[in-house]
Amino acid sequence: MNEPSSFAYDSLGSLLEEFRSLFPPALVDDSGWERVAALATRLPAHTADSRFGFEFDLGDANAAADLCAIVPPGSNLAAFYEESDCSLAGPGFGSFLAQQREDPQSFLARTGATIILEYDLAGPPPGQHGPPGVFITNRDAPDGPATHIHDEPDGLITALESAAGWERGVIDRGQMERVWAAVAESGRVKHGAVMPGRDSQAVRLIIPGVGRGDIARMLERLQWSGDPMVVTSALADLAGLVSPQAGISIDVVSQGVSPRLGLELTCPVEQPRTDPGEWKALANRLADNEWCLPAKAAGLVDWLGIETVFGEGGLYKVVQTINHIKLVIHQDTVGVKGYGAIDLLWSAG
Repeated sequence: MNEPSSFAYDSLGSLLEEFRSLFPPALVDDSGWERVAALATRLPAHTADSRFGFEFDLGDANAAADLCAIVPPGSNLAAFYEESDCSLAGPGFGSFLAQQREDPQSFLARTGATIILEYDLAGPPPGQHGPPGVFITNRDAPDGPATHIHDEPDGLITALESAAGWERGVIDRGQMERVWAAVAESGRVKHGAVMPGRDSQAVRLIIPGVGRGDIARMLERLQWSGDPMVVTSALADLAGLVSPQAGISIDVVSQGVSPRLGLELTCPVEQPRTDPGEWKALANRLADNEWCLPAKAAGLVDWLGIETVFGEGGLYKVVQTINHIKLVIHQDTVGVKGYGAIDLLWSAG
């Protein structure tokens, strides 16, 4: 989104009001919107300068969403968080961004990584959310730094501790080294995250692009305590409806890899990403398997589209896509979350 459009709005909340009708009620009803608005009115319109999005729990009858914002280092949004009070992102995040910006050899500078914040809004009352999850993610830019966040595990761990406002050493480096060795044989960590608003001091790692035939072996190397047959059966049931590669999402705690497992999946054909055809077949299968509610499955498909909206700042093209879905496997049960994204394209009209 070009700069002039941000000046027409005093917050992300006032900007989102222009697009309220584009949110399917099955995903975000009036109560859910109140939760989003309570946060969005505190965030600047610059939040929409990059892609932003929402997480939908497709098995929960509560029609509410969590909000995800991309905070590129050195951006207007990063400057906002450097200056904002700790109630928006926890006690350490603003100072972490400032330290990273001021040091030309900082972890973010060396790796070209960016930040994603994930606010848990669906559960607590409006305005009473905790600090967001902080994801440090490799951008894989072809002209960016050669270093990958996977190549610097200790640097990533230190950065996550700092961003969360934790003391150095809180994260179990021994367990992380074991996991790194297990991943390195056939994959790379692309996202590392901490959730300072939750009780656990786990580190969430996401390993993308693992082939279906390699997932069981990867889980064995990771010493995941769940039943791999649940994983292989779920993936086999979705064969042809999702890409043959999956992202593996694990939580590393002091005892090892948590029993919770996430499998991030996309449709085999990503373009055009706003076409509901591919996603509809997948959503119907998820509902048929009783992994998600039928209304939520339909709402996810309804999310897709391109609309033109006349707003205070000019003419907007609102592009709504589905980034991926995630199968959440825990204690032999399968749940589904959907991740919808918004890109705003602005012109003076």
